[in-house]
Amino acid sequence: MALLALLLTGGSLRYAAAVCVLWGVAVAVRVPRRGESPAGRRVLAAVAAGSELVGGWLLLAAGGVVVLEAYTLPAAALALGAGLLALRRRPGLTSWLALGPGLGAAFLPSLVSVLVSGEPQPWRRLALGAAALAVVLGGAARRWQAPVVLGAATLVPLALHELARGWDLLPRWIFLGLGGLLLIGLAATYERRRRDLVRLRDAVARLG
Repeated sequence: MALLALLLTGGSLRYAAAVCVLWGVAVAVRVPRRGESPAGRRVLAAVAAGSELVGGWLLLAAGGVVVLEAYTLPAAALALGAGLLALRRRPGLTSWLALGPGLGAAFLPSLVSVLVSGEPQPWRRLALGAAALAVVLGGAARRWQAPVVLGAATLVPLALHELARGWDLLPRWIFLGLGGLLLIGLAATYERRRRDLVRLRDAVARLG
């Protein structure tokens, strides 16, 4: 039924978006209906949410929106919401299975855009770094391994990218001096740093 309605839109993105939104509403109405099994409700909810998401994407495309996050963040939010709900209902579920896909959808496209594109993108870099830091802190507070690792995996290349950009803007002697001081500090506290790294590795391994 929905496929036939999409074919009748004649390629119009706005009409196709309206079909997807209305189909999502029609499916969502069935979720609380009596007689539906829990598994059936989950399937209906997923279909309704997916249809609404596609409808939103089509509206963005029809309006000429080219901001990457306008397309990726709704999908990531949907995946994270489903993952958080699954974590509450299934205590044995790991954070990688529940939150990994959503976090990957949230961080990876923006990170690739920052690293590959030649444009400055200052607001995207700032927002990505702040979001990754917040995810690391939130994951550490909840003892979830996936947010800690994926957030750190976003922060490290982002920090290296910022360092590379700064390398072209500041005099070389500043970086050489900072590098020398860092090496001296590491050499003087090598054993303590090594123990800290071992404790950090063990702490991350114990996260769920």
